[in-house]
Amino acid sequence: MAGRMCTGAVTNNCFLPEETKAFSEGIYYRAGGNALTRPSTGNPHEATSDAGVAWKAGWDLGQAAAVGIGFLVQSDSPCVAIPTNVIAA
Repeated sequence: MAGRMCTGAVTNNCFLPEETKAFSEGIYYRAGGNALTRPSTGNPHEATSDAGVAWKAGWDLGQAAAVGIGFLVQSDSPCVAIPTNVIAA
């Protein structure tokens, strides 16, 4: 994966491909519906694993956008591609 990697949390490790993917998946999962149809309990990773925590951080970012302005801007998460749709509350 080219470019920067991130997990939604500060880490001392800059090479986290699985966690970066999970973070992105969490964002897109939440952006694909509303909080009722796409709950945070839909996390496909072990909740306490690094990937699970990263997925939840992505979901939380999508949720914050949904209850805020309704969409994400690239500065919200400069390390992964972001959805361009309006995120339903």
